[in-house]
Amino acid sequence: MITTGHRYFLYARKSSESEDRQMASIPDQVKEVQRLASELNLDIVEIITESRSAKAPGRPAFDNMLLRIQQGEANGILCWKLNRLARNPVDGGQISWMLQQGAIQHIQCYGRDYKPSDNVLMMQVEFGMANQYVKDLSVDVKRGMRMKAERGWYPSRSLPIGYRHNTQRKSLSQEILPDDNFNTIQELWKLILSGDYSIADIKQKGDEMHLVGVTGKVLPVKTYRRIFTSKFYCGYFNWKDAHGVMNEYKGKHKAMVSLAEYKKVQKMLTGRTNAYRTRDHDFLFKGILKCGECGCSVTPEQKRHTWCDKCQRKFSCLHRDDCPRCHTPLGNFKIFEQVYYRCTKKRGPCSQRYVSEKQLRTQYRKAIQDITIPEDFHAMALEILRNFKQGSKGGEKQKLETLRHQKSKLETRLKNLTLMRADGEISSEELKAVKDEMVTQIQEKESLIAEIQRGEIDWEKHMQEYAKIGCDALETYDSGVISEVKKVLLQIGSNHTLLDQKAQFISVEPLLVIKEGHRAYLAEKARLEPQNSLEKQED
Repeated sequence: MITTGHRYFLYARKSSESEDRQMASIPDQVKEVQRLASELNLDIVEIITESRSAKAPGRPAFDNMLLRIQQGEANGILCWKLNRLARNPVDGGQISWMLQQGAIQHIQCYGRDYKPSDNVLMMQVEFGMANQYVKDLSVDVKRGMRMKAERGWYPSRSLPIGYRHNTQRKSLSQEILPDDNFNTIQELWKLILSGDYSIADIKQKGDEMHLVGVTGKVLPVKTYRRIFTSKFYCGYFNWKDAHGVMNEYKGKHKAMVSLAEYKKVQKMLTGRTNAYRTRDHDFLFKGILKCGECGCSVTPEQKRHTWCDKCQRKFSCLHRDDCPRCHTPLGNFKIFEQVYYRCTKKRGPCSQRYVSEKQLRTQYRKAIQDITIPEDFHAMALEILRNFKQGSKGGEKQKLETLRHQKSKLETRLKNLTLMRADGEISSEELKAVKDEMVTQIQEKESLIAEIQRGEIDWEKHMQEYAKIGCDALETYDSGVISEVKKVLLQIGSNHTLLDQKAQFISVEPLLVIKEGHRAYLAEKARLEPQNSLEKQED
């Protein structure tokens, strides 16, 4: 049979998913269909291929082909089998509808063809069979993966780093094997089990060992956390059962660590076996300091070290209860605790070194001591601040008088306009147009006047507060109450930075004024003391 008068798109598709695993490759499909077209003398306009699953709508090449058919570029389709066109009811229905409407005049498959005049029932049956095949296959695949999990093999296509699928296995051989990264990951587990390394430290070690992901890039911190919280490495994995409930299975793959070691790491990372740790230590300078070089946050790190009385090994005991070398219980070992602060370096390399909390405490205490005034100087400090305010008050007073004068002039003009309207000199529309603008200007002046007056009231309140800070800051700082000390640090200055192991901040102006006033007071007092001393000697 020779068909002529139609123009055809040759469509070939193969998915990498299990639904098309037994299907011929795309080149083989194209070759066979071209041979069929040659035998039937069919005109092929273009060959369209696609490596996509047809179990759901949304194939770009297929959708574009149907659009081009509707535009008249072709009116026939050549394909190996009808299930190459659709395995879902949406695409199948669209093909059937276009065939019934005549947009598609002919569909030629290997051993069968379809025309608008044919009974579409057979086509619908074939599309339905293709769709049912996908549904059955999905059930079969899920069952197969579940059975694989029950046999002790993790059925996921992608495995945790350090493992690979055995692609050349025999029926009874290992299905999951260690890969080239296995020993490296196992070494990192040993490091974190020692208790001497944080996740960030482990990442640094991994980078030094050239540990990379599938993209060839170094692994981020979150990947290392995922490694050390995955039970797969101690021989277990999770998978859904027949009812969709997640179950835990004992794997047959080679474990890197024991279950006890895994739980120990979870306790180290989270403070308890199955949950994230809630911090019970409020660090004094946390959230206050920024790096003076790169602007990143400065974060605290708590270190606890001890020496083993038996083997003299020095080790971190932050998450340990025995010596890592001889396993002697901590007992009465002397423990040394220290908190360090360092730049997080999240924006890139930074040359700033860590500094101990003890050093920072000393630096801040000296800074607070410099602005501290004796209790008997409190009244004089208030007077100094008032004099300072009076000295800077001239400009504000002049501004206030100017605003009041401008407001008075606007009110007078508005009153005159109202009188002009009463005398009939201007219309109501003219009055309204000018009045609205003038009322707005008057309100703006009133707002500025109120703001200046409110500032004077606030200043009196602030003077009392800063004079009190000058008297009490050092005592509060030495009290050691974290919340109160942090409050003092934020009151004495802003923009706290850490640069070259030195804490720096911008002191608030009132405290600087009090400090200078106190220095002047002490200098004057020292100048007068020798004279008083001589007078006493003469007596």
